[in-house]
Amino acid sequence: MELLYFLEPNKKLLLSASQAGLYLHTMYNERFLRPALLCSNYESGLCGALYNGSLYYSYINKEHSLLIRCLRDSSLPFRLDSTSTVTYREPQLAVFNNSLFLFYFETENNTYQFKMRQLFTETQPHLPRILEASFSELPILHILATKQFLYLLLTAGQTSVLFRYHPDSSFRQLSSEEEYLAKLRLPWESEKKELEQSLIQAVQLSGQQQSLLTEKEQKLQATETILSGLSSELKQTKNELSEKNDTLQHIQLRLTECEQSRQQATHALEHTQQLLNRAKTQYNELMQVAEQYRLEAQKWYGKFTDRH
Repeated sequence: MELLYFLEPNKKLLLSASQAGLYLHTMYNERFLRPALLCSNYESGLCGALYNGSLYYSYINKEHSLLIRCLRDSSLPFRLDSTSTVTYREPQLAVFNNSLFLFYFETENNTYQFKMRQLFTETQPHLPRILEASFSELPILHILATKQFLYLLLTAGQTSVLFRYHPDSSFRQLSSEEEYLAKLRLPWESEKKELEQSLIQAVQLSGQQQSLLTEKEQKLQATETILSGLSSELKQTKNELSEKNDTLQHIQLRLTECEQSRQQATHALEHTQQLLNRAKTQYNELMQVAEQYRLEAQKWYGKFTDRH
């Protein structure tokens, strides 16, 4: 079940109900936003009305309690809990004469009794005797609120009764002639048809939005899969870079050790070269001394041979 309400020219509210729960769809500029879950224990009887700039909605939960909530502040201005013998059916909300009215049927011992409450006030309308009667089958109730009167058309089986209500004159039963009833139903039927057409358009737009949302979710899932793969590749690359960094550090350490060995070898070579230079110098000095001894020996040898 769906109910569509117009709050502003570019803002619409759609209430949808199923066994999965009661949802609120907000439309801005012909685009539905993501639905919000209002309750998860919805059973039946969704209805609503705009009152004092707020959306009030009523429903029966799975515990067979009848509740009225305000969308603006999530308050619970009215609640009727069922008992082992009494339950509630077919709630309806209507705004008339700056007041919010609740209509419903009370079920007890397989009979149905019509109930009417004016909310947010202690004074309650006094129902005529025919409306206080018990019905053996669930009646059908049609409500029409105009500027002057509130009309109630109650149909039970083959019998229909029409009442006009105003706080000053209370209830007045009207003629049940078909022509009169047709004239009375005409504005209600026209408004209902317009709302049904708007609802169909809204549901179609909601389906389009849902398709776009599903497509976006699929693209998002595909993007998340790609990102997950890229993340895995990035992680693998980081591991490879870490391993290469460890190898590079090991090579740098080996290069440092080789540089130290090279410097030590250079120092040793320089020391060996110094020793070699010293040895050459000493050798040259010894050769000079030996040459002097040789020359001196030749001189003495010549002197010795001349004497003999």
